[in-house]
Amino acid sequence: MNEEVCNWTPQILVELVKAVIWPLTIIVLGFKFKAGILESMKRFFSRNNVAEVSASVTGFSAKFVAEKQVSEVKESTSSMILPDNMTLEAVRERHDKSHTEFSETLYQNIKSHLDALKLEPAEQVELLSREVSLLQSGIRYFDISKVLFRSQFNLLINVGTGENFILKSDVKTHFDEVKAHVGDAFNEWDWIKYVSYLVASGLLIDHNDGYQLTQVGTSYVKFMSRNPQLIDELGKL
Repeated sequence: MNEEVCNWTPQILVELVKAVIWPLTIIVLGFKFKAGILESMKRFFSRNNVAEVSASVTGFSAKFVAEKQVSEVKESTSSMILPDNMTLEAVRERHDKSHTEFSETLYQNIKSHLDALKLEPAEQVELLSREVSLLQSGIRYFDISKVLFRSQFNLLINVGTGENFILKSDVKTHFDEVKAHVGDAFNEWDWIKYVSYLVASGLLIDHNDGYQLTQVGTSYVKFMSRNPQLIDELGKL
């Protein structure tokens, strides 16, 4: 019985390496660049309110998570309003710890402006209180806009035109229409998850068998309507 013996000569080894080196290189580079692309896409979408990115044969699909909206609105609004029981000493201590060179420059500019206006002390307090209220409300509106979807804003407008109230069944219908339009982005969502951010951020409150637009909600809609360029910057869902 004859046995065939494979002689692994140097020439055969060289030819074998030539045959497999490029396929192996392509595979390795493919995995490397795929990981890099996915990481880049994750960073991009994380800056644009996307919490999860997955790759498939049809491309990239973005999945938005309501919990991300809720956590961000809590973080952004938790320290906006001064507590009623904050003492003068506590306020001054907060100023000492929070001020920067830029805030000090703004402070001096504001004082110079007030001096130029030649207002009475009570008028100065009224003017500055009004400015602070506008500033804090503006911060609240911008925090909401960071994670609000365009379709959610459209829902708020619809609620405002319906005596500031909408039935839960109508919210479900609105969500179903949006989901049918955007496809996979809301694949794992239901209407309750969709409306949860609107409630958590104080735009809507649960009322009987529907939702009532709050003071914050109506004010936010008015603010955005006065600044339509901001509406176009909302999340495209």
